[in-house]
Amino acid sequence: MKTGYRVIILFFAFLLCASVSHAQETAKPIEVNGDQVEYFPKEKKIIGRGNVSVDYRDILLTCDKITVYTETRDADAEGNVILKSPTGEVRGGKVRYNFETKEGEIIKVRVKSGDWYSGGEKAELASDHSVRINKGYMTSCDLEHPHYKISAKTIVMYPNNKVVAKSVTLKAGNMPVVFLPRYDYSMDTDWPTFDVIPGKKKKWGAFALTSYRYEVNENNKFTLRLDEREHWGFGGGLDYRYAADGMGSGIIRTYHTNQRNRDRGEILKGEEDRYRMQLRHYWDVKDDIYAIAEYHKLSDDEMTKDFFYREEYDTESSPESYLYVLNRQPEYSLSFLTRKRMNRFQTVTERLPELRWNLKDQRLFDLPVYYRTDMTFTSLNSKTGNSAADSDVIRFDTFDKLSSPLRLANFLSVSPFVALRETYYSKDANGDDDEYRAAFYTGIDSSARFFKTYDVSGRFFGVELNELRHIVTPTLEYEYIHEPSTTSGAFQQFDDIDSVARKSTFSVGFENKFQTKRMIDGEKKSMDLGYVLFTTDYLYKPEDGSRFSNVTGELEFTPYDWVSIESDTLYDPATRDFQNWNTDLYIHKDEDTRFGFGSRYWQDSEHELTSELWYRLNNQWAFRLFGRFDLKEVEPSGHKIINRFDGKEITIVKDLHCWIAEVSLGEDRDGGTTVWASFKLKASPKVPFDFKNYYARPK
Repeated sequence: MKTGYRVIILFFAFLLCASVSHAQETAKPIEVNGDQVEYFPKEKKIIGRGNVSVDYRDILLTCDKITVYTETRDADAEGNVILKSPTGEVRGGKVRYNFETKEGEIIKVRVKSGDWYSGGEKAELASDHSVRINKGYMTSCDLEHPHYKISAKTIVMYPNNKVVAKSVTLKAGNMPVVFLPRYDYSMDTDWPTFDVIPGKKKKWGAFALTSYRYEVNENNKFTLRLDEREHWGFGGGLDYRYAADGMGSGIIRTYHTNQRNRDRGEILKGEEDRYRMQLRHYWDVKDDIYAIAEYHKLSDDEMTKDFFYREEYDTESSPESYLYVLNRQPEYSLSFLTRKRMNRFQTVTERLPELRWNLKDQRLFDLPVYYRTDMTFTSLNSKTGNSAADSDVIRFDTFDKLSSPLRLANFLSVSPFVALRETYYSKDANGDDDEYRAAFYTGIDSSARFFKTYDVSGRFFGVELNELRHIVTPTLEYEYIHEPSTTSGAFQQFDDIDSVARKSTFSVGFENKFQTKRMIDGEKKSMDLGYVLFTTDYLYKPEDGSRFSNVTGELEFTPYDWVSIESDTLYDPATRDFQNWNTDLYIHKDEDTRFGFGSRYWQDSEHELTSELWYRLNNQWAFRLFGRFDLKEVEPSGHKIINRFDGKEITIVKDLHCWIAEVSLGEDRDGGTTVWASFKLKASPKVPFDFKNYYARPK
């Protein structure tokens, strides 16, 4: 019984302590600091004057004069009032604020959040840190009289930097330009809400490309495109970015135009219906399962090239439609892929579907032997663009491998292996009987690692060296494939699995890497100065005799943080010619100067030089030059090599305080000229249209 009373007493004592603790937390005193501070016990208030500051929890309030009522925690502040919270900064002439509820009212308010400013005659502060401004404005211009502003009947700014305004008028100075019933905007985004790019292009004629972005919420964002091209007519589309809780996120893009057939000043009768529809979706089903889906439907193979060259075509000229699901586990992975041709003009190998199971290296008992397998079931259908010449087969392939990785010394590792590939085909190359093929693999992988550290410090040609380290890593791999039970000519050729043949190959690699140590954030850290890598294969006794295959070379050199040099090449020992050789130099010492130079060489095909220079003359003016020069272009007749520019471009940039104005003039290889202008907010510097040629800087 006594024990029961003790438990009850302890329980009430705990509640009492918790209540006292809570009371102490909520009763935290408000400290007022200033040139003159007076306390009035009877009125329960504190008055501060001159350089006043009140730091209470996560709120900092500064002003010229303040009266704080200690019981209610209300405060009346005036004179250069600044109220700072984790979500932003609010300024005003007079403020009435409650430090406990975090609610209040501000006269002649001005709010700063990131690069954006809002203001008005009166504002209300809510407990969730949102600010409601009546008859206010919003702008990214920090001047007292901004160059532009978005005026509204009401503006509500939320802690996540989302803004909702109603009865909106966009003004340039005091001149109304656009009226909108509602305006939703995230101040964290780099994209503008409304954008217009005018210009002139050889194919299009005069044009004006317009976009309007509307954010319903964080999970639903729309972009409306309305474009007019002098020669081709009107075109428009809608982009929809979405995110569904627990179902992933993605984007849907649409575009349509009834294009007039008017190019190079020639007017023809009729219109051409052209369109594009895209869907891209990504879904993290679980931590170890994800799914990706893409759908691309086009009216013709030139659609994205004609309308979205830089945004889409330059990145992926012929996108394919597919659904891919992957389950990744520590011991295995299981995937599902279905690829279907959606456009008849494309050449696509359909996989309807492909199931793949990969068992990663598993140790067998306590032996130093590991087993892995890769199983694939695929229904293949090869479809040729604009043709009925299709071929199909059902294929089941397994690849089983045994390996025994060993470390023979501190610097040497070897891993001998044996493997067996078995493949079943539902029909042969003639479309008749089913076929079975088996191929035996064996070989050994070996690698070594040598290094030496030199006790040097100082600068060599301006390059800072400290404990220079040289690492050499040679690798030697041998793979032997016995003559398969059935030759590759008996099967239709869809991918590398179908072309397995007898092989005896040595693969050789040799890497040199140089490292040094530099002070970063107060401590020494290793940095790569550069590396050189050469790899080649030696084909032992193939039908045309033993020989070395192509030699690949890679070089990367970064002597300074602002300079990078990269080069890669492919050399053919048989012909003693370089098949290709690419080199890049990129300099980015500061924001005022950027320079890139690249060389692209393909034997008997093309030798192209590309360069780009960005230079800021002063705080207001900058320019950008781009050029692409072809050293090895062959005339259509094939009799003469001509040297000429494939593309030239100049851009002049003017800083307009809160805006950036750009005017660009470009010329392509066909002599077509494009000129366009854009005005970008510094707070939202991106534009939804991309005409520029870019230098492909090294990685």
